[in-house]
Amino acid sequence: MTYQHLNSNVDLKQIKFRYNMAKWLTTASMLTVILLALYSIFYPGSQSNHKLHLTTDHDLTHSITNEDFAPKQNSNSAKRNSTCQFSTNNMMISNDSLLQALSYVSDQDFNNYCDSWDSEYGFSDDLHLNNQDCGNWQDAFSTLQQQRLQELEQLKTKIAENESLLNSDDVPAFVSYVCQEDPMHRGSRSCGGLADRMSGMISTFFYALMTNRGFFMNWQEGDPTSLESVFEKPTINWSFDPEDMKQLYKSDSLGFQSVNTLNFNWEKIRAAMFPDGPIQDFNELWTSKYVEVKSNRGYIIRTFEHSTRYTDTLNEMGLTKTNSFRCILDYLLRPKTGARRFINAYKQLFQMDSVLSIGLQIRTDDQAMAHPEDDTNNFETWNYFISCANDLRDAKRQPHHKRVVYFLLTDSNKLRQEFVAMNNNQTLRDRYIKDDQTSMVVTGLPIEHIEAKTVKTKFDANITDSDSDHERLLAGVNSAVIDNWLLSYTDYRLISRQGFGKMAAFHANDPRSTISLPRVDSKEHVVDCGNPNSFTTFDTLSTWWSLG
Repeated sequence: MTYQHLNSNVDLKQIKFRYNMAKWLTTASMLTVILLALYSIFYPGSQSNHKLHLTTDHDLTHSITNEDFAPKQNSNSAKRNSTCQFSTNNMMISNDSLLQALSYVSDQDFNNYCDSWDSEYGFSDDLHLNNQDCGNWQDAFSTLQQQRLQELEQLKTKIAENESLLNSDDVPAFVSYVCQEDPMHRGSRSCGGLADRMSGMISTFFYALMTNRGFFMNWQEGDPTSLESVFEKPTINWSFDPEDMKQLYKSDSLGFQSVNTLNFNWEKIRAAMFPDGPIQDFNELWTSKYVEVKSNRGYIIRTFEHSTRYTDTLNEMGLTKTNSFRCILDYLLRPKTGARRFINAYKQLFQMDSVLSIGLQIRTDDQAMAHPEDDTNNFETWNYFISCANDLRDAKRQPHHKRVVYFLLTDSNKLRQEFVAMNNNQTLRDRYIKDDQTSMVVTGLPIEHIEAKTVKTKFDANITDSDSDHERLLAGVNSAVIDNWLLSYTDYRLISRQGFGKMAAFHANDPRSTISLPRVDSKEHVVDCGNPNSFTTFDTLSTWWSLG
């Protein structure tokens, strides 16, 4: 890309208008991709009559097939299936970096990938979670949840029939996670981004599991969207109306309690959850029949580390420090069908036998999202992430790895563009990657912060409450979910020391597969990423940002 200096008489307002128009067109095109993917799920037969044309980081002017990226000859492998003609259109993806990487994998892996894909329906939406080692608690809690919901309906009937003398046993116990805008801090969404919310939701469920309470959770409709619009409910029904529930338990004096641990630091969480120390009984923390929790902080790892009361209970359930987050997350939440099919297109590449996959999650700052026209990020600044990936690659690559894949997640579109350019720009590749058997892969999905209105307040970005902005934010939330799930499926990951990458680390199968790197302004850039002792433990991750 060639950059030109502007003369002083250039109309800057006109330039900014053109930039905003281009940004809007890019967002609109990405939203079209997501909507068409969902449309193809419900109306699969109609897709064959439509061609999708979109503009992404690169202008895709033709359908891309496996012939466009001729693979290097792979020795002692099966003959490559030539019937799969992959393109960004028929795969419902938005970036050709995936297709480029696919052209280098072993023929056997390519054929398996081809067999899992249908030219009309795309990829399966099965994330293959049934074989996870998650213990034996799921069925028991599903039964408990159903019982609590039935008891709740019976309670409502009794109240409607004016049965004034209710026995305490007639009142079911619940705890809920609620994300709502804080009226005391206008413009702030208070419960945080995706990582903060996931920490709060999963820890609140953990409390329900330890106390035999029914469980609900809710995101405020405009904050920026409802949970139900992003996730399915694979096991239990957790949907509810927070106001109805609050009024029910308040008005009839059944017992309502509000708990707020938003933005608590490590010591405040300890004081809130373990006031009696290691012997703390969670049942004695909040004794009301209905407890509403507003939180963006976690304490599951601390329970394993600190509690003596729940050691035997957790062992009997089959929950461990390393599987609890992953197992609870997959029990409660499942991305929508279109998102899962998109995820599988990349997940299968990351987990091929012939591929070593390394995720890089680089959190720059909110400025890059709020005002991308002023984004100055480049790999001259962030090169230590690439250097770490190179060291890890050299330490972990095995003879059967025909290709190494670097998968980038970042809030800087400029950084993402430079990253993808390394696939074809030999000068950049020689400067940073220093290897011709490594591919750079991105999803190309929209970059958006879930707390976009907080970013607006911080940087005065142009975000309103219009329908188009709501669609833009919904696309951004779905992108964040897809990216976070995919980061957890890479073999290894390098993450910024904040929340988003940490959630992917907790979600991953291998607890020793994540290296955390300092901020760019830190003096501690040098990390020996080829050293097996450089992996960051769950104990350490749980002390940062949204805790754990």
